[in-house]
Amino acid sequence: MKANRLLTVTVAVLGAVWCLADELDDLFPKSNKVVAEGGGVKITSSELDAAVMFSLMNSAAEGVPITAEMKSLEEQLLHELVFSRLAAMRATQNDRSQAYTHAKETYNNQLAGYTRAKTFNLRVAAMGISTNAYRKRLYEEALARAVMERELTSKIDITEGQCRKFYEDNKGNWTEPEQVRVQHVLLATMNPATGLELSEADKARKRQVAEHVRNLAMQKQKFTDLVLNFSEDPGTRRVGGEYTFARGVMAPEFERVSFALQVNQISRVVETQFGYHVIRMVQRIPQKVKPFIELQKEIRKHLAEQEASVRLPAYYKQLREAVGVKVTLGD
Repeated sequence: MKANRLLTVTVAVLGAVWCLADELDDLFPKSNKVVAEGGGVKITSSELDAAVMFSLMNSAAEGVPITAEMKSLEEQLLHELVFSRLAAMRATQNDRSQAYTHAKETYNNQLAGYTRAKTFNLRVAAMGISTNAYRKRLYEEALARAVMERELTSKIDITEGQCRKFYEDNKGNWTEPEQVRVQHVLLATMNPATGLELSEADKARKRQVAEHVRNLAMQKQKFTDLVLNFSEDPGTRRVGGEYTFARGVMAPEFERVSFALQVNQISRVVETQFGYHVIRMVQRIPQKVKPFIELQKEIRKHLAEQEASVRLPAYYKQLREAVGVKVTLGD
């Protein structure tokens, strides 16, 4: 609720700033000089200004301060724009297909993180661009990465010895903590439409239903059927009420009781801020260290990307010099 209000206020304030900026533009027209050009690449100061505004407003929306001086930020973003244009010129149809798929997936994943599309649209607006412009930006970034992957990263040879050394040096990172897989039935004590807590009388009735569900479970009734018939957890109701989790993830009381159960044991009625739960232990998954064979491909990719970032400045310089792109920012 607070985040939605913050976004609304942010957009309202930024809207006023933009309107003022438009009025000032009439009095003091902006220069639109070319700041980088050559070999089919042409970037104007207005394009660079838009990139700077996006970066600043995105950082503000995320609550992350930008520590670089404005001049350094402009130079960095200009070179990113040049690289993006050069990469687009070198892109194959396969690069474009991969970039489209990746950009669409990224956009949809971000959208899915919000309860309403309107809230997501406000978050994008807080970065100073439309959702269409944001999708285009995601595609351009994905295309540049696809070209870099094909022309630079994929050509870096990482040996098995390098992978094994990285695996041994970082063994603590491959440890998966103990987990439990449980089923649960939830009788919610909040109104799903309003988010408000139920009255004490309604909560007492929910408690009675939870005790009834527990009694049925203790009589060996199929727990999956109990989930379908009684649970008010929309996220797990259609998947048997299952959660798999490590410590430190769930509500403390739910976690404590879950980890104390034995396989097939039914819990007492557990109360959390979400309501009353009846929990059944399905499986205890012990802590383990992932074997090297499972991680080798992931490690190789990580090391290749790490090396590619080291080689990137020389690769970018080579692309620029090949087509004669001249950067004139500050001239």
